Amino acid sequence: MYSENRTPLQIKMYYELFAIARITDPVKTSKEAVKIASTIGKLILNNRGVIRDITSLGARPLPKIMSKEQERHFQGYHFLMGFDVSANVQAQLLRTLRSDPRILRANIMKHDMTKKLNTGTSVQQALNSIQNQ
Repeated sequence: MYSENRTPLQIKMYYELFAIARITDPVKTSKEAVKIASTIGKLILNNRGVIRDITSLGARPLPKIMSKEQERHFQGYHFLMGFDVSANVQAQLLRTLRSDPRILRANIMKHDMTKKLNTGTSVQQALNSIQNQ
């Protein structure tokens, strides 16, 4: 795609981080998750990114026992964070999250915004598809 002056057009992409944080104290699960989300948010904002939304999915049992740093976990705090940021910052973000002992799993999903302006989170897309059936 090119504009009139033959420069490539920027295609807007929406990225969504899905992360599972460990639960060390069952009483203070949300406080630990808030600290992790603020750390991730600061990293995105300091690198000229935009945070669109944060969705908490709460504490849930894990589908299988996960190990990290010689600890075994059977439950985790799940959350989604929607954002826009460059590819270099995404790599740095994943590197940081995978080395963080508080995060059990993390993954970034890409949503194409050329088809639809407001894609919503994965949870909202799943709910919309169920309602449309």
